[in-house]
Amino acid sequence: AAHYTTEWEIFDMTLIATLEQFAIDICQHFMTTFCQVAYVKTYVQEVPWQRLHENGIPHIHSFICVPNGIRFCEAEQCRNGPLIVFAGIKDLKLMKTTQSGFEGFYKNEHTTLPERNDRILCGELFCKWSYGECKDFDFDCIWNKIRECILEAFAGPPDCGEYSPSYQKTVNSIQMHILSKVSQVSSFLLLMFYFNSAC
Repeated sequence: AAHYTTEWEIFDMTLIATLEQFAIDICQHFMTTFCQVAYVKTYVQEVPWQRLHENGIPHIHSFICVPNGIRFCEAEQCRNGPLIVFAGIKDLKLMKTTQSGFEGFYKNEHTTLPERNDRILCGELFCKWSYGECKDFDFDCIWNKIRECILEAFAGPPDCGEYSPSYQKTVNSIQMHILSKVSQVSSFLLLMFYFNSAC
């Protein structure tokens, strides 16, 4: 319970610019305040709440959770070691109603799945990346750019889309697009889980 009190004190004492900076501040606080602490790991997430509106009038106290993905970050540090910062997006649900298939895969005598060149692709994404040296990064800008890259690579151009021959190709295209556009990212993990779009 003491760590929750400390987090609230740090929250009250600092103007939080980004989730990442808040996680960094918590790590640095424990490392500089307590000599007996050998390792600190923090996890912070931001759930996207939007104020309810009725007939264009904002509600004074009610909000709705919007499904734009949840932003999260982790910061960890060993005493006398480097500060490591991860950021990510989770629970981002995406769907393509066409321009997706599953074809060109390896086949042998045990293959029973036929090829498809038109199918619905629904995925819930979990993305996590690490930064190299965390010096003066605009974490908000980087996070927004990565989210934009995910959507671009998944969907393709708005007027025609982009065909993907497999789920694996879609995941690879997203990762390659991000690594080519965002130089501050030193490693990137993307998992896309199937979900039933009827739910």
